[in-house]
Amino acid sequence: MIAASPKSDWRDFLPFAAAVTLLGVLAWPTLRFWFYEYSVPESYYQHAPLIPFIVGLMLWHRRVALSAAPKRPALIALLLLVPALALLVFALKLPAEALESAAFLFSIVGAVWLTFGTAVVRAAAFPLAFLWLMAPLPRPLLNDSTLHVQMASTVLADKILHLMLFHTSLIGNVIHMDDYSLFVDVPCSGFKLLLALLTFSAAFAYLVDGAPAKRIGLFLFSLPLSLIVNGVRIALIGVVGECIGPDAAHTFHDWSGMITLTLGFAALFGLAKGLGCRTFAGWAIF
Repeated sequence: MIAASPKSDWRDFLPFAAAVTLLGVLAWPTLRFWFYEYSVPESYYQHAPLIPFIVGLMLWHRRVALSAAPKRPALIALLLLVPALALLVFALKLPAEALESAAFLFSIVGAVWLTFGTAVVRAAAFPLAFLWLMAPLPRPLLNDSTLHVQMASTVLADKILHLMLFHTSLIGNVIHMDDYSLFVDVPCSGFKLLLALLTFSAAFAYLVDGAPAKRIGLFLFSLPLSLIVNGVRIALIGVVGECIGPDAAHTFHDWSGMITLTLGFAALFGLAKGLGCRTFAGWAIF
Protein backbone atom coordinates (compact mmCIF):
# COMPACT_ATOMS: atom_id res chain seq x y z
CA MET A 1 0.00 0.00 0.00
CA ILE A 2 1.39 3.40 -1.00
CA ALA A 3 1.20 6.04 1.67
CA ALA A 4 -0.38 9.30 0.68
CA SER A 5 1.96 12.24 0.62
CA PRO A 6 1.30 14.69 3.46
CA LYS A 7 -0.57 17.81 2.48
CA SER A 8 1.03 21.17 3.04
CA ASP A 9 -0.37 23.11 5.97
CA TRP A 10 -0.74 26.88 5.71
CA ARG A 11 1.31 27.18 8.87
CA ASP A 12 4.28 25.73 6.99
CA PHE A 13 4.45 28.96 5.02
CA LEU A 14 4.35 31.31 8.01
CA PRO A 15 8.17 31.58 8.20
CA PHE A 16 8.28 32.46 4.51
CA ALA A 17 5.49 35.06 4.88
CA ALA A 18 7.23 36.57 7.90
CA ALA A 19 10.55 36.71 6.06
CA VAL A 20 8.95 38.32 3.00
CA THR A 21 7.25 40.94 5.17
CA LEU A 22 10.48 41.73 6.99
CA LEU A 23 12.38 41.92 3.73
CA GLY A 24 9.77 44.24 2.26
CA VAL A 25 10.16 46.66 5.16
CA LEU A 26 13.95 46.53 5.30
CA ALA A 27 14.47 46.59 1.54
CA TRP A 28 12.10 49.45 0.74
CA PRO A 29 14.96 52.02 0.34
CA THR A 30 16.82 49.53 -1.86
CA LEU A 31 13.76 48.94 -4.05
CA ARG A 32 13.21 52.68 -4.31
CA PHE A 33 16.83 53.11 -5.42
CA TRP A 34 16.36 50.37 -8.04
CA PHE A 35 13.21 52.03 -9.37
CA TYR A 36 15.07 55.33 -9.67
CA GLU A 37 17.90 53.67 -11.61
CA TYR A 38 15.39 51.96 -13.91
CA SER A 39 13.41 55.11 -14.68
CA VAL A 40 15.98 57.89 -15.12
CA PRO A 41 16.45 59.15 -18.69
CA GLU A 42 18.92 57.07 -20.70
CA SER A 43 18.90 54.41 -17.97
CA TYR A 44 21.06 51.33 -18.50
CA TYR A 45 18.42 49.23 -16.76
CA GLN A 46 15.19 49.92 -18.61
CA HIS A 47 14.98 46.16 -19.24
CA ALA A 48 15.29 45.27 -15.54
CA PRO A 49 11.54 45.47 -14.64
CA LEU A 50 11.03 42.50 -17.00
CA ILE A 51 13.39 40.27 -14.99
CA PRO A 52 10.82 39.12 -12.37
CA PHE A 53 8.50 38.02 -15.19
CA ILE A 54 11.38 36.15 -16.86
CA VAL A 55 12.19 34.48 -13.53
CA GLY A 56 8.53 33.45 -13.29
CA LEU A 57 8.79 31.87 -16.75
CA MET A 58 11.97 30.06 -15.69
CA LEU A 59 10.28 28.69 -12.58
CA TRP A 60 7.31 27.56 -14.67
CA HIS A 61 9.76 25.86 -17.06
CA ARG A 62 11.28 24.04 -14.05
CA ARG A 63 7.87 23.22 -12.56
CA VAL A 64 8.33 19.45 -12.79
CA ALA A 65 11.69 19.50 -10.98
CA LEU A 66 10.41 21.98 -8.41
CA SER A 67 7.29 19.92 -7.77
CA ALA A 68 9.35 16.74 -7.31
CA ALA A 69 11.87 18.37 -4.96
CA PRO A 70 11.20 17.58 -1.28
CA LYS A 71 10.17 20.69 0.60
CA ARG A 72 11.55 20.77 4.10
CA PRO A 73 12.56 23.85 6.11
CA ALA A 74 16.35 24.10 6.27
CA LEU A 75 17.49 25.74 9.49
CA ILE A 76 21.04 25.86 8.13
CA ALA A 77 19.80 28.67 5.88
CA LEU A 78 19.83 30.92 8.95
CA LEU A 79 23.62 30.99 8.56
CA LEU A 80 22.99 32.95 5.36
CA LEU A 81 19.74 34.75 6.15
CA VAL A 82 20.65 36.29 9.52
CA PRO A 83 24.01 37.80 8.37
CA ALA A 84 22.36 39.00 5.14
CA LEU A 85 19.62 40.82 7.07
CA ALA A 86 22.21 42.30 9.44
CA LEU A 87 24.29 43.44 6.45
CA LEU A 88 21.20 44.99 4.90
CA VAL A 89 20.50 47.02 8.05
CA PHE A 90 24.16 48.07 8.21
CA ALA A 91 24.21 49.10 4.53
CA LEU A 92 21.03 51.14 4.94
CA LYS A 93 22.70 53.18 7.69
CA LEU A 94 25.74 54.09 5.58
CA PRO A 95 24.07 54.26 2.92
CA ALA A 96 25.76 51.98 0.39
CA GLU A 97 23.50 51.04 -2.51
CA ALA A 98 25.65 48.24 -3.95
CA LEU A 99 25.98 46.63 -0.52
CA GLU A 100 22.22 47.05 0.05
CA SER A 101 21.48 45.28 -3.23
CA ALA A 102 23.79 42.36 -2.46
CA ALA A 103 22.42 41.95 1.08
CA PHE A 104 18.83 42.09 -0.18
CA LEU A 105 19.43 39.44 -2.83
CA PHE A 106 21.27 37.16 -0.39
CA SER A 107 18.30 37.58 1.95
CA ILE A 108 15.90 36.42 -0.78
CA VAL A 109 17.97 33.29 -1.33
CA GLY A 110 18.17 32.70 2.41
CA ALA A 111 14.41 33.10 2.87
CA VAL A 112 13.62 30.63 0.08
CA TRP A 113 16.23 28.20 1.41
CA LEU A 114 14.92 28.43 4.98
CA THR A 115 11.30 27.85 3.99
CA PHE A 116 11.48 25.32 1.16
CA GLY A 117 14.80 23.58 1.70
CA THR A 118 18.01 22.76 -0.11
CA ALA A 119 16.46 20.66 -2.86
CA VAL A 120 14.19 23.51 -3.99
CA VAL A 121 17.07 26.02 -3.97
CA ARG A 122 19.13 23.59 -6.03
CA ALA A 123 16.29 23.15 -8.56
CA ALA A 124 15.75 26.93 -8.76
CA ALA A 125 19.44 27.89 -8.67
CA PHE A 126 19.57 29.64 -12.05
CA PRO A 127 16.34 31.66 -11.63
CA LEU A 128 17.53 32.78 -8.19
CA ALA A 129 20.91 33.77 -9.63
CA PHE A 130 19.17 35.56 -12.52
CA LEU A 131 17.51 37.90 -10.00
CA TRP A 132 20.93 39.45 -9.39
CA LEU A 133 20.72 41.08 -12.82
CA MET A 134 18.14 43.45 -11.34
CA ALA A 135 20.78 45.12 -9.15
CA PRO A 136 22.42 48.20 -10.69
CA LEU A 137 26.16 47.96 -11.06
CA PRO A 138 28.38 50.07 -8.77
CA ARG A 139 29.04 53.46 -10.36
CA PRO A 140 32.85 53.10 -10.71
CA LEU A 141 32.48 49.74 -12.45
CA LEU A 142 29.66 51.08 -14.63
CA ASN A 143 31.68 54.15 -15.70
CA ASP A 144 34.81 52.13 -16.54
CA SER A 145 32.84 49.53 -18.49
CA THR A 146 30.91 52.20 -20.40
CA LEU A 147 34.13 53.95 -21.46
CA HIS A 148 35.67 50.75 -22.86
CA VAL A 149 32.53 49.78 -24.76
CA GLN A 150 32.12 53.36 -26.00
CA MET A 151 35.57 53.41 -27.58
CA ALA A 152 35.20 49.92 -29.07
CA SER A 153 31.85 50.85 -30.65
CA THR A 154 33.26 54.11 -32.05
CA VAL A 155 36.27 52.41 -33.65
CA LEU A 156 34.07 49.68 -35.12
CA ALA A 157 31.59 52.22 -36.55
CA ASP A 158 34.46 54.14 -38.15
CA LYS A 159 35.74 50.96 -39.81
CA ILE A 160 32.25 50.10 -41.06
CA LEU A 161 31.91 53.57 -42.60
CA HIS A 162 35.27 53.08 -44.32
CA LEU A 163 34.04 49.78 -45.75
CA MET A 164 31.00 51.68 -47.07
CA LEU A 165 33.47 54.04 -48.84
CA PHE A 166 32.75 57.11 -46.70
CA HIS A 167 35.66 59.40 -45.90
CA THR A 168 36.08 59.69 -42.13
CA SER A 169 38.61 60.79 -39.55
CA LEU A 170 38.39 59.51 -36.01
CA ILE A 171 39.39 61.84 -33.17
CA GLY A 172 38.64 60.40 -29.76
CA ASN A 173 34.98 59.44 -29.80
CA VAL A 174 34.05 61.79 -32.67
CA ILE A 175 33.78 60.52 -36.24
CA HIS A 176 34.23 63.38 -38.70
CA MET A 177 32.73 62.89 -42.17
CA ASP A 178 32.67 65.29 -45.12
CA ASP A 179 29.43 67.04 -44.12
CA TYR A 180 28.57 65.54 -40.74
CA SER A 181 30.35 64.91 -37.46
CA LEU A 182 29.13 62.04 -35.31
CA PHE A 183 29.76 62.41 -31.58
CA VAL A 184 29.49 59.00 -29.90
CA ASP A 185 28.38 60.05 -26.43
CA VAL A 186 27.75 57.76 -23.43
CA PRO A 187 24.11 56.98 -24.42
CA CYS A 188 25.45 55.73 -27.78
CA SER A 189 28.25 53.71 -26.19
CA GLY A 190 26.42 50.43 -26.59
CA PHE A 191 26.74 49.43 -22.95
CA LYS A 192 22.99 49.67 -22.46
CA LEU A 193 22.51 47.36 -25.43
CA LEU A 194 25.22 45.05 -24.05
CA LEU A 195 23.46 44.74 -20.66
CA ALA A 196 20.06 44.14 -22.26
CA LEU A 197 21.36 41.54 -24.71
CA LEU A 198 23.38 39.74 -22.04
CA THR A 199 20.32 39.59 -19.79
CA PHE A 200 17.92 38.33 -22.43
CA SER A 201 20.44 35.98 -24.06
CA ALA A 202 21.14 34.38 -20.66
CA ALA A 203 17.41 33.76 -20.23
CA PHE A 204 17.10 32.61 -23.84
CA ALA A 205 20.00 30.15 -23.49
CA TYR A 206 18.50 28.76 -20.28
CA LEU A 207 15.02 28.29 -21.73
CA VAL A 208 15.92 26.68 -25.06
CA ASP A 209 16.64 22.98 -25.35
CA GLY A 210 20.03 21.64 -26.35
CA ALA A 211 23.36 20.47 -24.99
CA PRO A 212 24.94 22.68 -22.28
CA ALA A 213 27.91 23.54 -24.52
CA LYS A 214 25.59 24.87 -27.23
CA ARG A 215 23.60 26.94 -24.76
CA ILE A 216 26.73 28.42 -23.21
CA GLY A 217 27.98 29.25 -26.71
CA LEU A 218 24.67 30.93 -27.47
CA PHE A 219 25.07 33.15 -24.41
CA LEU A 220 28.72 33.99 -25.15
CA PHE A 221 27.73 34.93 -28.71
CA SER A 222 25.80 37.90 -27.30
CA LEU A 223 29.05 39.62 -26.25
CA PRO A 224 30.49 40.24 -29.74
CA LEU A 225 26.96 40.47 -31.15
CA SER A 226 26.12 43.52 -29.04
CA LEU A 227 29.31 45.32 -30.12
CA ILE A 228 28.79 44.51 -33.81
CA VAL A 229 25.11 45.50 -33.80
CA ASN A 230 25.86 48.74 -31.97
CA GLY A 231 28.72 49.52 -34.33
CA VAL A 232 26.37 49.05 -37.29
CA ARG A 233 23.79 51.30 -35.57
CA ILE A 234 26.31 54.12 -35.04
CA ALA A 235 27.55 53.78 -38.62
CA LEU A 236 23.99 54.00 -39.96
CA ILE A 237 23.41 57.16 -37.92
CA GLY A 238 26.48 58.58 -39.62
CA VAL A 239 25.19 57.54 -43.05
CA VAL A 240 21.83 59.21 -42.41
CA GLY A 241 23.52 62.37 -41.11
CA GLU A 242 25.91 62.55 -44.07
CA CYS A 243 23.36 61.76 -46.79
CA ILE A 244 20.22 63.44 -45.44
CA GLY A 245 21.11 65.77 -42.58
CA PRO A 246 21.50 66.19 -38.81
CA ASP A 247 17.75 66.27 -38.09
CA ALA A 248 17.20 62.96 -39.86
CA ALA A 249 20.19 61.48 -38.02
CA HIS A 250 18.70 62.59 -34.69
CA THR A 251 15.35 60.99 -35.55
CA PHE A 252 17.04 57.77 -36.64
CA HIS A 253 19.08 57.77 -33.42
CA ASP A 254 15.88 57.89 -31.33
CA TRP A 255 14.47 54.81 -33.07
CA SER A 256 17.70 52.89 -33.58
CA GLY A 257 17.68 51.26 -30.14
CA MET A 258 14.58 49.25 -30.99
CA ILE A 259 16.08 48.33 -34.36
CA THR A 260 19.31 47.03 -32.80
CA LEU A 261 17.48 44.99 -30.15
CA THR A 262 15.34 43.43 -32.89
CA LEU A 263 18.45 42.58 -34.92
CA GLY A 264 20.12 41.13 -31.84
CA PHE A 265 17.16 38.90 -30.99
CA ALA A 266 16.85 37.80 -34.61
CA ALA A 267 20.54 36.83 -34.63
CA LEU A 268 20.17 34.87 -31.36
CA PHE A 269 17.09 33.11 -32.69
CA GLY A 270 18.84 32.24 -35.95
CA LEU A 271 21.90 30.89 -34.13
CA ALA A 272 19.73 28.80 -31.78
CA LYS A 273 17.95 27.31 -34.77
CA GLY A 274 21.29 26.63 -36.46
CA LEU A 275 22.54 24.87 -33.33
CA GLY A 276 19.59 22.50 -33.46
CA CYS A 277 17.42 24.00 -30.72
CA ARG A 278 13.76 23.18 -31.25
CA THR A 279 11.88 24.37 -28.16
CA PHE A 280 11.76 27.47 -25.97
CA ALA A 281 10.41 26.92 -22.43
CA GLY A 282 8.89 23.71 -23.76
CA TRP A 283 7.16 25.34 -26.74
CA ALA A 284 8.11 24.31 -30.29
CA ILE A 285 8.83 27.71 -31.84
CA PHE A 286 11.80 26.91 -34.13
